[in-house]
Amino acid sequence: MNTYWPKILPLGNCLRYLKRYGQKRPQFQFSCQNEDCCSRTMHGHGCYFRMAVFKRKYYRLPIYRWCCPNCGHTISVLPDFLIPRGHFALPVREAALKRKASGQSWQKIAGGIAQVDGISRKTIKRWWKWYLYKAAGIAQRLSAELIRSGVNEDLLRMHTGGVNPTPLDTVHWLTTLVRKYLSLLGLNPKPVMGYFRFLNTRLPESKLI
Repeated sequence: MNTYWPKILPLGNCLRYLKRYGQKRPQFQFSCQNEDCCSRTMHGHGCYFRMAVFKRKYYRLPIYRWCCPNCGHTISVLPDFLIPRGHFALPVREAALKRKASGQSWQKIAGGIAQVDGISRKTIKRWWKWYLYKAAGIAQRLSAELIRSGVNEDLLRMHTGGVNPTPLDTVHWLTTLVRKYLSLLGLNPKPVMGYFRFLNTRLPESKLI
């Protein structure tokens, strides 16, 4: 049985997700992407459970699946505060990376972002390394989206690093671009939500962290 990359949808925060879907499947309809199936409607196909670790508590969440009755392809639907194969919730990951970008030490970050479950400095370093690696590509994609949407500013001038930017400069540039993009869409997420959940639904295949 083949599996597609999970669909990532804005399904509310963790408590709202549990209240709505803890015992009940979301009423979504999906069509099979296999060309031979001619957009055949997929059927509900059970669920599996994921642990979502937040700062002070962790939750066991049902993740629902759909299956094509013709070819057997399956998909699952993740709430936007989760990423595939990662049990630390996205707000925890974003908090760690924001603290690192502001100059906090690895030890201080590890001791402050996930009190309910230990997190190693090695794990945060791995997140940070991947974030630095992916930030430039995501920033370029957002720049292209802004230009297509009619923004005529010189977006490169927003890059604080000038002609020799560091990876950290690029991370700050990405943050600036995301804020401009959210403003263009008329969105203003609360600071506690951050913007990783937004990117998680818009650019899931990019695997930002």
